[in-house]
Amino acid sequence: MKKSLLILALAGMVAIAGPAAAQQWFDFNGQALVPSVINDDLSAFLLVNNDGVIATPIPLDFDNFEYTLVVEGLNLDADGGPGVGQSYSGGTITLYEDDQTAADFTSTPTFTDGTAILSGTFQSLNRRMLTSTLGNATGVVDWTGGTRLAEIAPEDQTDWTFVVSISNRSTVTEPGFDENWNGKVEPVEPVVPNEDSSMSELKSRHQ
Repeated sequence: MKKSLLILALAGMVAIAGPAAAQQWFDFNGQALVPSVINDDLSAFLLVNNDGVIATPIPLDFDNFEYTLVVEGLNLDADGGPGVGQSYSGGTITLYEDDQTAADFTSTPTFTDGTAILSGTFQSLNRRMLTSTLGNATGVVDWTGGTRLAEIAPEDQTDWTFVVSISNRSTVTEPGFDENWNGKVEPVEPVVPNEDSSMSELKSRHQ
């Protein structure tokens, strides 16, 4: 039975993620706080953990830095209950780079004390539980800021897929949180380095 439930959750995630075909993404795993009341906010604290098999959309230095994604301010607009799901609007997402303090789920400020290299907003997010313990969520993200936004061409900064496999089992959910979120943020097409940014970096290296 457990195997069937896992297959069900994964099938839902694959179905949601189908339109995005790019082989670049920010892979993450972390914890989420989920509201139970309309107009309350959802937040998530996520560790980026690409293992080198799939390229990140912009180069990241995992040997010397830790990378975290923080989701905040997603407003619960509607809650249809189990099997129907919740719809959210608003909300921000930020990718931080930090070489000082290791991220610790018992102290969420450790997820935000680095440099915000990418920041953006959600167009929308939908969350659905497929069973009492397993579910998925999918959203659309536009990157709008951050110290490294210029490395992504303007036409590649919008409509990124945010997709998550959800579990609320105690074996994977940290104390004080509601759910474990394991997923990715993925561009519509593979990101090509912004020519303007690349040229300025080339000039600076040869001055």
